[in-house]
Amino acid sequence: MVKMLPPVPDPSILGLPIKLLPTTVIAAPIERLINRLFKVPVEEGDFDFLEDRWLKIHFSDINFNIHLGFDGTRLNIVEPRPCDVEFRGTIPAFISLATRKEDPDTLFFQRKLMIEGDTELGLGIKNLLDSLEMEQLPAEIRAILTLSNKVQSGLSKLIH
Repeated sequence: MVKMLPPVPDPSILGLPIKLLPTTVIAAPIERLINRLFKVPVEEGDFDFLEDRWLKIHFSDINFNIHLGFDGTRLNIVEPRPCDVEFRGTIPAFISLATRKEDPDTLFFQRKLMIEGDTELGLGIKNLLDSLEMEQLPAEIRAILTLSNKVQSGLSKLIH
């Protein structure tokens, strides 16, 4: 007898609990995480080009947006607003970018990640992210990214 796997849930349903929470509840832990993650680049002025500009990150598989800005000293999650540039992709694509599982240019050329709006600003952000080394990240962030990558790989094997 062949054992059937349960159907994989629609990823957009998984994003529903996130969308039901107020932005302020989601923003605080994400802000702490990204400011810890990018502490050195922020201190070295690498994000200065983003000051008074706005970035939207759209997770297409759960239909969820984060609006991000830089005030000169820290990265901030802000209420939805018109943005200068938008990065769009699935959670697995963003995890692949963060863990270096795939080359960032490959992710963009294969349209797994997309940039819309001010492409010069978007390429500046992509190049900044591309220049960061995994070893520079705090140990717990590396552990989370590694675990996410393993979970993603395991799910992919189950589906295929």
